[in-house]
Amino acid sequence: IKAVVSTQSTGQLDLSEENLALKKVATSSSTIDGGAPGNGVDGDSDGNFYKGSCVSTGIQQGKSWWSVDLVDPHNVGHVILFPRLDKNSETYLDGAVISVGEHKCGTVEYVENKQWYKFDCEGQSGSSVTVQKETGYLQFCEVVVQAAED
Repeated sequence: IKAVVSTQSTGQLDLSEENLALKKVATSSSTIDGGAPGNGVDGDSDGNFYKGSCVSTGIQQGKSWWSVDLVDPHNVGHVILFPRLDKNSETYLDGAVISVGEHKCGTVEYVENKQWYKFDCEGQSGSSVTVQKETGYLQFCEVVVQAAED
């Protein structure tokens, strides 16, 4: 992805930096409605779930989670998460925790129609990025992982 996404309420998002997660192997606690884990790193941030490029876990006992293997450890500057936008996805995303390795970068505080959520991971080193929710479905459409600046 080499673009700058602009939205009225959130300013600009610089996507010109390399996406460390792009096309890497992703896994999840479960999959439902075609929401395969790899959809979260396919380079398509379209927020319409029914276009086939979003992630969805089912409801299971315990936590719902999604994770991408970055292969090698990286010092991560930011994780950007693109939500589902074709319906109010508050129950699918609010409270989800974004982590690099064992380091928590932040928690999604859902805002209706927000185009993306950007989390500062403060250069924490890890070889995986995880999105985890305590209960219920977990749905989103793309995760971008950017290296920390040297």
